[in-house]
Amino acid sequence: MAQAPNTSQDKQEPKPEDRYRFIGFDVFPAKPESFWKSDAEAQQFAAKVRTGLGESVLHREFSLLETKPMGRADKWILTLTGAVMLLTVAFPWISYRTMDGSTYSLSWPSALGALLGGLGTAFSSGIGVGLSALLGLVVMLGTPLLGAWTLAMVWRRAKSADAYFLGLRMPLKLSYVVFFSGLAVFVLSFLGGDIPGYSSWGLIEAPEHYGIGALVQILSMGPYMAVGMSLVCAVKSGDL
Repeated sequence: MAQAPNTSQDKQEPKPEDRYRFIGFDVFPAKPESFWKSDAEAQQFAAKVRTGLGESVLHREFSLLETKPMGRADKWILTLTGAVMLLTVAFPWISYRTMDGSTYSLSWPSALGALLGGLGTAFSSGIGVGLSALLGLVVMLGTPLLGAWTLAMVWRRAKSADAYFLGLRMPLKLSYVVFFSGLAVFVLSFLGGDIPGYSSWGLIEAPEHYGIGALVQILSMGPYMAVGMSLVCAVKSGDL
């Protein structure tokens, strides 16, 4: 015959310290700091709440509400990132060596002009080439603009912290557009295609058609810096 449970034994209540260690999976690994500075402060605050007088919300420095979303180090990282994005207009974007030993290089203005001039014929060379040219324009135009915008928002003076972070969040979030556009150019290169006049460029060991190999061979530091710095800004937007 099964024995009846022992109901005479008193249940032991868990200790507050054990409860704090359990709630939130080690959110409170040690004894939490008391919110009230004194019992008198707690009683005074409760009296104000009951009477409807005075403030009904209190903050403490150790509260998560007081955590700053961007510290001094983050501010300088965004400053450096925005400056690099702006300075991509001075970086070479296309660079390769020809069979006669000379180096052919295009800076941002020259590469932008060449891309704009060949945009119409790019789509006739294949959907991958056409979309790559279009997304390449997004990267080339968006990178310096977002860099300048980010610098302006980082060092501006706002009426409140909310207004400051609201203004800064916009260029940082738009950096996702530049990053994914640059990433899409690499993905689309696997579709291949033909670049008009590509065989006349005189590249050393040039691939027969446009593809990931040809893209990596002709790209210089400009596109890589644009995609990398835009990713840094985009990731930071999630903290604001």
